[in-house]
Amino acid sequence: MAALRAETWRAMEDAVYAGKCRAIGVSNFAVGHLRALKENARIWPPAVNQVELHPYSPQTELVQYCREEGIIVEAYASLGGQDSGKKTWRVLGGPLMERDEVRRVAQKHGRTAAQVLLRWAVQRGCAVIPKSTNVEHMKLNLEAVSGVHWVGDGLDEEDMT
Repeated sequence: MAALRAETWRAMEDAVYAGKCRAIGVSNFAVGHLRALKENARIWPPAVNQVELHPYSPQTELVQYCREEGIIVEAYASLGGQDSGKKTWRVLGGPLMERDEVRRVAQKHGRTAAQVLLRWAVQRGCAVIPKSTNVEHMKLNLEAVSGVHWVGDGLDEEDMT
């Protein structure tokens, strides 16, 4: 698999050198994958590493490594991901959007649970890509990531834990 990742990265580097794109990135790369890629990369760092990231999967070591290397972490599944085949939500305390802690923080700030979870990722320095076809949800998501209408800087230290 490492050879396939390196080969794919090389092809993307060639696309940059050919003027077909300006930036290249990766998805679901762990710290070990990034370190291995760095060894032979002609272009470093990747512009972005898109990974599942939410309080159940905070990716703390990966976020720190990416920050040190200048790689933007782009969070998908910020509302808790899908659990259909894993059956782990019950063990972890249920879906994030239904957790008492998330609901309390949302009530404290006059926000939705989704806004709290998106803001959590943004305040950790991550980009988020919430998916919605509902215009009202899109507006709420934008408020969460931009900080519009939030008191102060958004979530406080206690809210982030």
